[in-house]
Amino acid sequence: YAFSCMIECGFCGGTLTRRSWHSSSQYNKAIWQCVVSTKKGKKFCPESKGVDERTIERAFVESYRLLCQNNKDVLDEFMKRTEETLSESNAGKRLAKAERDIHALEVKKNKLVDMRLEDTIDKETYDRKYLDLSSQIEQLQKECESLQDAAETESTMRKRVAMFRQTLEQNEVLDTFDRHIFESIVEKVIVGGYDSNGNKDPYMIVFVYKTGFKNSVDGKNFKPLRKNSKENHSPAVLCSHASNEAESMCSDSSDDTLRMRALDVKSPVI
Repeated sequence: YAFSCMIECGFCGGTLTRRSWHSSSQYNKAIWQCVVSTKKGKKFCPESKGVDERTIERAFVESYRLLCQNNKDVLDEFMKRTEETLSESNAGKRLAKAERDIHALEVKKNKLVDMRLEDTIDKETYDRKYLDLSSQIEQLQKECESLQDAAETESTMRKRVAMFRQTLEQNEVLDTFDRHIFESIVEKVIVGGYDSNGNKDPYMIVFVYKTGFKNSVDGKNFKPLRKNSKENHSPAVLCSHASNEAESMCSDSSDDTLRMRALDVKSPVI
């Protein structure tokens, strides 16, 4: 599933897993629930609530819209700074140079051994130069070890930034959930958490993007109508009061959205 191992509980840090509700009836739906609450008991994560899969999909469409339309300049600046930082880091180039230097020193070391075998160099000089070359090689090997992780991280980040930029350029607007786009640019989703006043909000959905950006939307605004609702054929209106670490972003509520919230206010599931 698109959300497998991607959704984290904002209260206990546990993973949300997919479950089917009313699977044998016409009211079947996919729900994502905190595994701590379902396996250990509600008392271990009392604030978490089940989240309808369609709610997360619709919330992502809105989050992506806000990211692209309301924050495009900030995103471009962020990616520009990231790319500049990656260029300045050059961990991959430094690693390649260190490996070339090790190879060159190994060649000198082998030549030194040949000279000693041919008796063209005395033992004292041989020992001194051999230890010096071995010491240099050892230092470079340690440097390579430290650069290896940095180079891999740098390479991964370059790919992520390039993919993120390409995805934004090709898909500036989404009408429906797109799994490919979601998996390409989202690092994880956090369901539930605390608002700016420190109050618990089980309906908060935070999308953390692979570039480090994140924004939150109110899941209550994306609840699908119940299948037995008189208005179950009405299209859901996407609306949120979202916040971003770089700047505040929001969209206006509509009468349809308010009506949806009024219909579902007693439901314990997002």
